[in-house]
Amino acid sequence: MVPRVTKKRKIGLLGGSFNPPHAGPIHISKQAIRTLDLETVWWIVSPQNPLKEKYSQTYSSRIKACNKILRTTNIKISEIERREGNIFSFNTIRILKKKYPRIQFFWIIGADNMHSINRWKNWDSIFMEIPVAVFSRPSQQVKAGLSMAAQKYQKYRVNPRMLSRASRPAWSMRVGPQLDISSTRLRNHIIDPTGV
Repeated sequence: MVPRVTKKRKIGLLGGSFNPPHAGPIHISKQAIRTLDLETVWWIVSPQNPLKEKYSQTYSSRIKACNKILRTTNIKISEIERREGNIFSFNTIRILKKKYPRIQFFWIIGADNMHSINRWKNWDSIFMEIPVAVFSRPSQQVKAGLSMAAQKYQKYRVNPRMLSRASRPAWSMRVGPQLDISSTRLRNHIIDPTGV
């Protein structure tokens, strides 16, 4: 008898401050679900990004705002970093892989983060642990392509549709419809959080 092959669930991980949450991460999450054929995307809400100053909103108010903006989507919120007392992405990935061995995770980032990911603690290990899917943002695509991470892993870049089958390290960058919105501009009351 031939053993039945069970297909792994595919879930994207999108970390961030979400201070406040807005249409930009929703747009990237939906693009990731379509492009990578994901079941869903988990937003990993950071208690405190070590590269940023203290947030203007409390953790609980950011979680509430995420719940409110995600009411009608299949995107989920994860408080894994708060529960584990962890603030580093590479640790979060290892914890989730150990906790959910039957899930294939993908690390999802905007092109702006690809440009600065080399400043993250143990950033190389992220590329070695799970596939990295980069989604372009206005004015950030060229910078992402020229980033230290992109240069280091240049020969490991694959088509987004092949990302789930590529051996690690592997990453992709999707170019497509973009939404010019950011939490910084929202905090400065420049734009509407819905992206309208």
